Amino acid sequence: MTDQTADDSKRQERLNELWLKLKERGASHEELCEVISSAPELRPEAWAELCALGPNNNDLRFIIENIPELADSAWEKLKQNRPDNNELKNIIEYAPVFRAEAWKLLLAKSPTNQELRSIMKYVDELTEAAWKRLKKQNPNTFDLRYIVKFVPGKRQEAWKMLNKKKPDADDLFDIMKFVPQLRKEAWGNFTKLKPTNRLLVKTITNIKDLRASAWSALLKREPGHDDLLAVMTEEESLRHEAWAEFYRRAPANRDLRYIIKNIPALRGEAWLKLLHQEPANDDLCLVIKDIRELQREAFERLLKQNPTVDELRFVAKYAPGLAEEAEAFLKKKNGAILDRIKEIAS
Repeated sequence: MTDQTADDSKRQERLNELWLKLKERGASHEELCEVISSAPELRPEAWAELCALGPNNNDLRFIIENIPELADSAWEKLKQNRPDNNELKNIIEYAPVFRAEAWKLLLAKSPTNQELRSIMKYVDELTEAAWKRLKKQNPNTFDLRYIVKFVPGKRQEAWKMLNKKKPDADDLFDIMKFVPQLRKEAWGNFTKLKPTNRLLVKTITNIKDLRASAWSALLKREPGHDDLLAVMTEEESLRHEAWAEFYRRAPANRDLRYIIKNIPALRGEAWLKLLHQEPANDDLCLVIKDIRELQREAFERLLKQNPTVDELRFVAKYAPGLAEEAEAFLKKKNGAILDRIKEIAS
């Protein structure tokens, strides 16, 4: 006996021991499928055990899609179990050997539009047949958008059908974003619908080819602070233009704090604007908490604005580098209060 033969014999012996322990314990469906998949030596016994247990449809689909030598038997059992539409769709997509038969079964069960869409996307040989059936089922705008995006061979026809159904601005945004071939035409239709500022901002931040056009359209709409903040945050190429527009609209302190915290490229300008607008103590405390590089300047401004005890404690808690000074100022403030009490009481 060669060394290799001896090793193989020991391996088989060990596998048999473990298999017996698994059976004695009572193997679950999932465990039996794992054994069938990963241990060819135990496959016949594990399959017999699964059949005795009564395989469910998930077990059978797993076998069909992953174990060719058992696929025929598993397919016959699956058919006896009356698979639902989704199970048949998965067989069509992942088990080419049984595709034609599963397609006939699915057609007899009235496939949904979602199932037909998926088959068109993933199974080229059935695209035509699935499209023919889908068209008879009054596809909605979502169905047609899906076909336009994911089935190039039917894109133009689906696009024509979509336009006849009067797609809304969200439908058209989806086409603009994912289908460059139709972007220009979809943009023309999109602008006629007077899209919301939200969708114009999404166009600016998601579709480079349309960025300039969407920005121009947004400016004509008198964009709100939230619109401009979104552009500044997400689109670097328009950041300074959006800031200039934002600046002239008398931004609220909270919006300036957002820029200071989240847009480093505009932090300095937003900070100067906040100082010019007379920041409240809350504004200064939050800048101290969030922006290390502005802590000193914000703290000095805070001290000039008669901070409360709570505000000084906030600084001490969230800005360790200023804690000693904040505590000293707090002690001084508390001392002044006590002195005043004594003065009045005497």
